[in-house]
Amino acid sequence: MTSLGVLSWPATVLLGTTAALTLFVAKFIRQRRQFKDLPKPPHHFLWGHLKLLGETMALFPGSVHFQYAITTLTQQYDLPGVWYQDLWPFGPVQLIVVDPDIALHVTGAHDHPKHYMEEVSIAPVGGVGNVVSANGPRWKYLHKMLAPAFGLTYVRNLVPLIADQVMIFRDILKTKAESGEKFRLEDLATNLTFDIMNTSTFGFPAKAQSEGSPTIKYFKELCKCVAIERDTWNPVAKYLARLRRWPLGKKLDGLIADLIRERWSVLVRDKVDVRDKRSLSILDMVLRDHLLETQKAGTTDLGDDFLQVAIVQVRILLFAGTGTTSDTICFIYMFLSEYPDVVRRLREEHDRVFTPDIDQTFSMLRDDTNKLNELKYTKNVIKETLRFYPIGNTARVGDETGFFEFRGKRYTTKDMMICPVQHAIHMNPKYFPHPNRFDPDRYTRDESPSHAWRPFERGPRACLGQPLAMDEMKTILLLTVRDFNFKLADIEPNKKPRTCWTDLDMTFGDRFFQEFAFEATPRDGMKMTVSMASG
Repeated sequence: MTSLGVLSWPATVLLGTTAALTLFVAKFIRQRRQFKDLPKPPHHFLWGHLKLLGETMALFPGSVHFQYAITTLTQQYDLPGVWYQDLWPFGPVQLIVVDPDIALHVTGAHDHPKHYMEEVSIAPVGGVGNVVSANGPRWKYLHKMLAPAFGLTYVRNLVPLIADQVMIFRDILKTKAESGEKFRLEDLATNLTFDIMNTSTFGFPAKAQSEGSPTIKYFKELCKCVAIERDTWNPVAKYLARLRRWPLGKKLDGLIADLIRERWSVLVRDKVDVRDKRSLSILDMVLRDHLLETQKAGTTDLGDDFLQVAIVQVRILLFAGTGTTSDTICFIYMFLSEYPDVVRRLREEHDRVFTPDIDQTFSMLRDDTNKLNELKYTKNVIKETLRFYPIGNTARVGDETGFFEFRGKRYTTKDMMICPVQHAIHMNPKYFPHPNRFDPDRYTRDESPSHAWRPFERGPRACLGQPLAMDEMKTILLLTVRDFNFKLADIEPNKKPRTCWTDLDMTFGDRFFQEFAFEATPRDGMKMTVSMASG
């Protein structure tokens, strides 16, 4: 200390460091102790659940989706419908929900707001302020804007456009069958579903299937950058990935902005009656209310603020609608490659409901799109695939009370992330008997609670695109299953199961386990060969 009574700088640094360390230790002890009486897997005072989670993730191939660890921990330690996971200080404390009734309580009747980490994880790809992670009045505004574009009646009008793109997909598959080459089904399915989403959104195809698409290229590069930022501990690699990500996002926004401005000009110039929803594209539906408001105000200005809102919503719709559907298609064909009886029953249903001739089927579908409703077994095959591979997870926060009550029990939620984990519910024999069995008929036996099947989540924040995704997949299967036999390529079945809840990796190898990219994706691109079906 100096003669004036002021601490020297070394003493000041030492004092500050000591104070910060004391506060950290106090918070550390308080944090760990709060788990003392909570339901949880084995808890370590020093590591919390970080070490256990790491060891569980290490059971699986690299870059695996975290949902597999939650399912494993739930079953390995016979955990209840709600349990807690302590990842502090490297992540938020999590309240894990693996009971469908409580999941419905959290996402339905008491619809808890989205956790800020959902915005953190989605925004780098989907854009800041997207409808998926928004809350409160902003979410209500965006939902009102977008929901009409995904109503059942409106979506059914898109089926002829979907069918057109699937016929192009068929031609590509014929070429692959003739050559006998190995190919990445994920790439073909992504191009297909992107062309479907682009046609549905803008009214014309991107021609990704025939010519490729810069938008898909930017999207894939963006996802790689985000994965590096999320997964690496190397600060230099993290910084460089972020540096690459920014211009990619700008390029994507620029492409989308040009299409929005162009369509706005057409709507204004041609005085399109946007009150008649039947002839509108998804983008038209996004612009509809804003156009009516500007017309009422006597102006035709798109406005920079609204343009940015529209860019973000179109961006999230394009990428979420492309990736999740293409991923599911890959896993459907993975299962079909090993279950010939399922293929046989699909073909019989398609012949019965439509006709054995594909060209006539195509015409019948365009004339009467509601015939898709008659494909009951096809729908069940899709549902069973989605049970194994739900399209995404949600993260919620508690309310100001810091807890919620359900059936007389109180669950603390203060400063926690509430995580309903669909995969763990779907793999629980309590809700789905023989969960390791691929069994489309389980949905006709009505043996599971209806709200236990939740790949699109449930409640007001359920995936808006569910009707469109289901119609896409029905159409794709209808127009391809009868003519093509798919076979997995370069499969190395595991000699023993990696985990306690499934042995299907002894059939499909590590390809059974999804990778974690922007969404849960097929491993190694789902390499396949395809041949023409005989007869």
